[in-house]
Amino acid sequence: MGLATTRAIERSSGHLYTLVVEGERHGPFPGATAITRLQDSLGGSDGLLTWAVGLALDEVERHPTDAPDWAAVRSAALAAKDGPRFLGTAIHAAVDQFNKGVPPQMFSPDVAPYVAQYGAALYQKGIQILASERYAVNATIGFGGTYDSLVEIDGERGPLDVKSGKEKPSMRLQLTGLSMCQWHAEAGMEAERMPELDDVGFILLLRPDGYELVRHEITKADRDHFVHLVGTYHKIREWAATFAPTALREAA
Repeated sequence: MGLATTRAIERSSGHLYTLVVEGERHGPFPGATAITRLQDSLGGSDGLLTWAVGLALDEVERHPTDAPDWAAVRSAALAAKDGPRFLGTAIHAAVDQFNKGVPPQMFSPDVAPYVAQYGAALYQKGIQILASERYAVNATIGFGGTYDSLVEIDGERGPLDVKSGKEKPSMRLQLTGLSMCQWHAEAGMEAERMPELDDVGFILLLRPDGYELVRHEITKADRDHFVHLVGTYHKIREWAATFAPTALREAA
């Protein structure tokens, strides 16, 4: 944070967001993704576990030998499980760089096709980038987040989220939360008021060979539900904080 900065947004390694106003700290607040996980949890974790195990087993099958190096196989299986997450992180970083002028041929071979499709979407859909990869926060409701970009498409302004996987219902809630933020800023820069946005958000689903742009209308019911989830999150954290470790309770 520069010496002249009077209002800034900080993000911790645990993806908690703090609004700092002339040295006074507000927060830390949970990120929008932590809030939407409450919604995702209703679907259970079996599907995600099955998918992750399948990735690991696929990698094990690539080591057909009578005497495999099981330590190496295990390491490769765990890497395969984490591969999509690491790829998603790399794609988001590359998209931000592309927004700032880095051409797609400068990226690694596994990321470049996604960036090329992102560039095609910008051109073909007339997507105007208003801001890219900034922290955002709503200190009144008590949450933060990092948006991929704020965009204008066909005269409508809203957050755009880039995804390399499949669409989930909770993604609309994430867009809802980001659209409700009051302040936004690049890391270490002066925070500014969020611009006025329309009641829309966009998801850009990227594949190496194509893309799909999904428009979501953000309704009052979406906002009310997101606010309710934020309140539930804080109540969960407050309730959890009332429990001391067993050893401390016995010693008291």
